Formats: sequence, C-alpha cells, structure tokens
Amino acid sequence: MYFSLNDIKNLTEERINDLMNNQIPESKTLDYKEQLPDYSYEHKKEFLADVSSFSNADGGNLIFGVKEDKGIPVEITGVEVEDLDKEKQRFENLIRDCIEPRIQGIIITPFKLQNGKYIFIFYIPKSFNSPHVVKINTHWRFYSRNSAEKYSLEVSELRSIITLSSSIRERIRDFRLERISQIKNRDLPVIISDDPKFIYHLIPLSSFATDFSIDLAKFEHSNIKAQLFYDLIKIYNYEGILIHNADKERNASWYAQVFRNGIIEVCNNQLHNSQDKTIERDIFESEPIEKIPRWISVLNFFDIQLPIIFFYSILDIHGYKIKLNEYETMRKRQNRSFLTNDLLMAEVLIDDNAINNLPLTFKPLFDPIWNAAGHPQSPNYNDKGEWKIKN
Repeated sequence: MYFSLNDIKNLTEERINDLMNNQIPESKTLDYKEQLPDYSYEHKKEFLADVSSFSNADGGNLIFGVKEDKGIPVEITGVEVEDLDKEKQRFENLIRDCIEPRIQGIIITPFKLQNGKYIFIFYIPKSFNSPHVVKINTHWRFYSRNSAEKYSLEVSELRSIITLSSSIRERIRDFRLERISQIKNRDLPVIISDDPKFIYHLIPLSSFATDFSIDLAKFEHSNIKAQLFYDLIKIYNYEGILIHNADKERNASWYAQVFRNGIIEVCNNQLHNSQDKTIERDIFESEPIEKIPRWISVLNFFDIQLPIIFFYSILDIHGYKIKLNEYETMRKRQNRSFLTNDLLMAEVLIDDNAINNLPLTFKPLFDPIWNAAGHPQSPNYNDKGEWKIKN
C-alpha cells in the first residue's frame, strides 16, 4: 500500500506526483487505472473484481487517473468529474450492493489536481471477514491478488482463507481469556483491588493477522496523549503503553493497556459502591456507550480502522446488586444479588454500521447482565429497541 490513512489525510499534489517521479510500480498492494469505470456491465464487473481482490489479499490502493506503461506510471492525467458527490456515491453503492459480505473500512478520496481534474484514491484494507465474492447479474466469483495482478481464487485457496479466518477468531477469544486470567490473578504491572471490575477489550482483527505494530514514539509527541490522558500516568512497557491512575497513596482504580499490536484493554473498578454492595442501574451501560468512541479514536490515531471485536467482562461481582430507582417497586421484587462472580459477555463486532448505534449494538451485552440480576432484559430500551435511560 502506497498511501496510508495519514497520507490520505495530508494529501498533496507533490505527493501524488511522486508516484511518477519515483517510478513507483504496480504491485500486490497498488494498481493504477487511467479512467474511472463507466456504467457498463463489464466495467462494473472489472471494478468490483479489483476492489474485492485487494480486500481478499493484503489490502492496498486502487488509483484512478494515472496512465501507466507496463505497470510504471508515466503521467498523472486525472479524470474529469461533473458531480463529485454523485460519482463517489456511485462507487459506494456498487461496492455495498455487489460484494458480499460487506467490506468494512474502504475510504474513497477524490483529490483535485491543478489541471482541474481529479485523482481518485481507494484505500482498501485487508479484510478479516473474507473471502468476499463479487455478485453482479449472473457473475459470481472470488478474486485475490499476487505481485502481478488480480486472479480468480481456486477452491483450495478459498478453503485456506476460510480456515485462516476461523483461526484468527479462535486466537482472539484465547487472548481475551488469557488476559482475564491475568487480571484475576493480579498478574499486572499495577496493583488493583478485589472490588468489581469492568473490563473492555477492543481487538482489531489485524492484530492477529498481520505484523502490524503501533508507533510508540508517535504517541509520545501527539495531541491525543494530552487531550485524553493529560492527568494520568503514562508508562512505556514491553506490551506497549500503560496508562493508569495509581499513586503512592492508592492502588489503581482504572488502567488502560494499549498493546503494541493495537489491542486495547481497559479496567475500571470505580463503578460500584462497596459499602452497600451496589452498582448504579445505568452506569454499566452508559460507560461503554460513552467511552468506546474515545478508544476508537485512539485506534484511528494509530491508523487502525474498523471493524474490531469488542468484549465486555465484569469480574468479582458476586454478592452485589443493581441499585434501582426509588419508583421501581415492581422491578425491585425481581432484583437479586449476583450469584455468578464473573460475567464474560459474548463478543460483538463493531463496524461502520455498529458505531452509529452503539446502544443497539451493545444490547446483547447488557441483557445478560440484567438476567444475572433476576430481570428479563435491560429496562433501558423501549419496544423499538431504542436506548432510553430513565432518570
């Protein structure tokens, strides 16, 4: 891939001209096209094959508006576009409607050149929900890429991709269980209490499928370090970056470990009242709904895009109750102390659609917590599934 997400955010015509000046050749992760695809069936099919092939392989850039000769760019021509938004929407709709399952994280960037024409750069991430198939009219085919070009996948290659996808998910689940065990055994670089702990794990699928590593030095000199963590202790360690609120007088009641492969683990044991052994009725729902976008912004800072796997765990909760509102008389009759000490909720995939409605995405996580306390479901959703916190 030639243009990273940061490159695209700070794109200049000089940077585009470097493609030609430095004779950057086409490769497994880079493909040039002189013209945008038109509305014909053949052009649509070719475009979809290109996009899906990147996603099924290692990701890459598909760039329109570059004339090439034997894979070497010879001229930055640009393409003429009358309605930029309409053209961009056309590509988004085509990808959404004709590639299954849906590819997450594609970014389409038109850039206006001095000659008045446009370069279209498609940032296509490697997918971890592959293989993706092109389905248009009677055409139904899987594509991938090698160092030379795209090609149709054979059955044996499809099986390998599917097996790899299953293996990645298994490794992700194993990582979560291993970390929970370490937290339970206090095998951590900070001291935490025995009180109830609310744990988030945000796991990019790329963490177990590539050799990606975050740039720790980039974090050290960033605005995000000051904006989000200005009053917290920040330590670089073997795993990556540890952020916590411990000091000489107290143990850590909150910490976050940002692993060098992009995984984020957050532990919060401030969401309870140890004196009356209760948890406020809304806080274990509002906390992830409000805070997860913040952590996704940290992932984006390190050039990590959706989708990600999200795990929500509550540890050492035995004997605690959900503290209900005074007027909830009928619900109080159902309310009971948690009999299970640790609640490990199932994984949730956070993609472009899920991030726009986190309350609905997280409902399958919240209902089991309420079930464990004697309730049929979370009372914070109406009949339409909309999250409505009641004060």
